[in-house]
Amino acid sequence: HLARLERVAQAHGVQVMHAQSAQEANRLIIETLKSFNAAETLRNRHPLLDEIQLDEAARINAVRLTPLQAGDFLAQLTERHSGHPIWPVGHLTAERISDALNEKWRVPKTYDPDHLASTVRRRLRRQLLRVDAAVLGVHFATTDEGLFTFLDNDGHNASLVSLARHVILLLSIEHVAANSADVEALTRVFALSAWGRPLPAYITQLQKPAPPGTDGPRTLHLILVDHRRREIIAQGFGEALRCIHCGACHTLCPVYQQIGGAGYAHSPYTGPIGATLNPLLLAPELGEPQVGLCDASGQCMTACPLAIDFARLRRAHCYRLAKAGRAGKDRRYFALWRYLIDFPRLFIAFLRRNAPQPRKGKSLR
Repeated sequence: HLARLERVAQAHGVQVMHAQSAQEANRLIIETLKSFNAAETLRNRHPLLDEIQLDEAARINAVRLTPLQAGDFLAQLTERHSGHPIWPVGHLTAERISDALNEKWRVPKTYDPDHLASTVRRRLRRQLLRVDAAVLGVHFATTDEGLFTFLDNDGHNASLVSLARHVILLLSIEHVAANSADVEALTRVFALSAWGRPLPAYITQLQKPAPPGTDGPRTLHLILVDHRRREIIAQGFGEALRCIHCGACHTLCPVYQQIGGAGYAHSPYTGPIGATLNPLLLAPELGEPQVGLCDASGQCMTACPLAIDFARLRRAHCYRLAKAGRAGKDRRYFALWRYLIDFPRLFIAFLRRNAPQPRKGKSLR
């Protein structure tokens, strides 16, 4: 599928590149953006962009990269981790958002959600009208026609595709479908599971650079991102890559409902899929403890539209860690927990002191 997609995309005038790691993907993106000499660069909302830590790479390389999706923009503005695949700032109160806008932009404090939303949108619209380049994470791609599909409920993908002169597409290698019929089915499943509606409000598709005199990008670059996907498949965890990041498993997960996204080491993957993928994608000291973020209730499997067997994958993780001799630490922590649970103040102080804090730029494998 990937080889065929590459051939079809190149035939349409798309420049195709491959990235085996997050670092390589960031390097290709930054180098390509600098070649555009773009005055304004925007990006869409997509978990792959957060997975490779693109915002941090752009900051280090002095590239201004702004999320156009309002929730994602607020997460960046407040320096808070997005804790849900669909609702990035669902955990933030109106008071926290108002304080951030007052601190950053000197906006008078107000706790009216409509006023806060309109304030952010006005700022983003001005940037959108100046956009030169865009970085877009792709939801699905087809090999037969080389179509790239983007799904959202606010139209930010359509705006970027129409107005940006240069577009860089980031595609995770497992999100490739054989034909448009498969993408249509996945789109319906995603919309029902994410928003409870038969279709997203906006379905944007892109195939090739736009001809002169029409809306659309003049140049189109595609980066196929592996970032340990083939290794994950070889280890027997390929089933987890079926995830379409709709957030359905989060709705029923008792652990996620209690701890939110903060317990997943600042990864874009939270909830049951985070406890499954993060041990494979993050550095061991950050990812492996997340195997324990499961109460084995099985609620996630009843919600998942792709029928991912989270219970089997968790057992495989436990076996892998035990075989590698890294389960002893968990046993010691459990023994300590049994002692501290009778002393709530001491227990909470211990948790706060020992909570894993990801180091910028060093949380990935």
